[in-house]
Amino acid sequence: MSFLKLQNIEKSYAADRPAFSCSSLELAKGTKIGIAGETGSGKSTLLRIIGGLEKPDKGKVHMDGTSVYPKLDRLIPGHPEMAYLSQSFELPKFIKVIEFLQSNAIEEERFDQIASLCRVKQLLDKDTRALSGGERQRVALAKVILKEPVVLLLDEPYSNLDPHHKRIIKEVIRDISKETDVTILMVSHDPSDLLPWADEILILKDGEIVQIGTPKEVYYQPVNEYTAGLFGDYQKLDGSKWSSLKQDLIVRPEQLTLNNHGKTGEVKAVYFHGNHELIEVKTAHETIQARSAPGTYQKGDKVGVSLKLTDYSK
Repeated sequence: MSFLKLQNIEKSYAADRPAFSCSSLELAKGTKIGIAGETGSGKSTLLRIIGGLEKPDKGKVHMDGTSVYPKLDRLIPGHPEMAYLSQSFELPKFIKVIEFLQSNAIEEERFDQIASLCRVKQLLDKDTRALSGGERQRVALAKVILKEPVVLLLDEPYSNLDPHHKRIIKEVIRDISKETDVTILMVSHDPSDLLPWADEILILKDGEIVQIGTPKEVYYQPVNEYTAGLFGDYQKLDGSKWSSLKQDLIVRPEQLTLNNHGKTGEVKAVYFHGNHELIEVKTAHETIQARSAPGTYQKGDKVGVSLKLTDYSK
């Protein structure tokens, strides 16, 4: 039985443009769900509908077989068993972190556990005004985890963080996923952040879900160029020239391997990317880009090219 279920959802802010539309969506309990899409694709709207913070124009959302919306007749918006952390959260001023967090009635042992989990123990005696952006993010996350939600909704938790604090908050979210049974849905403005974390990824475009799959499936088997482009470099190749398939292929650079056999192509450019180089090769049929270890090829080299496709469908 699905844990979260959306049926016939429609939500619009303007008559000529739906913000989100979904005929059916079912999510299992305890899963980590990534939500990706371009700006304005409906990612935040989907989170808010699931969390009961926004009611759709039509349709139903059920959690564990019970409708989310009958619980919305409350002074504080949102479903009481769901926690939503927006990208524009604010902490109260003129208060110490420990005072802010301990407003929740919770046992000391559990408080210490969550403070450690969220990497905020060393911040407890600080004033909230003295915190960096990354520290504020972890404190805000600790606050919602202390409420022991059944579902955690994270709206771009990595936005506006420097690499150091982004790495820390990634570790925190990873540990929360491992050490609790909370179901987590996360939006990220950089979809590549979702690949190593999520069990499944939903791809949204113009308010509709265009693909659902495992990280490997949406990365290596995108349904279209829109999905492919969200996750980095790709190229569209004539399938008849590379395999028995007649349709065009969407291929990542690492799916193409350069070798010294056949030497049917010529290296036209080499682009350095730190831990790898992107090698542009002109073949008899088309120009392709493949990844290689730094220093392996130079402009003008003659190379062979092979393609490896793997089926990651469930």
